Amino acid sequence: MKNRDIIITGLQAWDVDIGSNCKNLAEEFSRSNRVLYVNPPLDRNTLMKEKHRPEIQRRIKILKGEEPQLYKVAENLWNYFPNSVLESITRIPVPAIFDFMNKRNNKKYAAQILKAAEELKFSDYILFNDNDIFRSFYL
Repeated sequence: MKNRDIIITGLQAWDVDIGSNCKNLAEEFSRSNRVLYVNPPLDRNTLMKEKHRPEIQRRIKILKGEEPQLYKVAENLWNYFPNSVLESITRIPVPAIFDFMNKRNNKKYAAQILKAAEELKFSDYILFNDNDIFRSFYL
């Protein structure tokens, strides 16, 4: 596959110190394609309980517009930080309510991804979902 636009969503953010198969795939894809690696958006629970962590502090700055959302990592490879907060829904026991809230979260997430894709002038892109079964379910 060559000369395509690829958007990658997954469970792991680009700026996490540990290695990742998905990050390796993004780098490999970017050899012949343009790649947008989308970090998972913050959820309300993480924002409230883990706001002291440096990586969450960075995302708070991005939410406030104090840091850019989009970074060029390498030739043909960009990393994107969505600036929205999704609702924490994993413990909702009623399937219909969970599904409603998940669709709502996915719409917010999709709007952020489209914003980055438009900024990079991506078209006819491929969505590569690395096991993000809730946040990317309806993308």
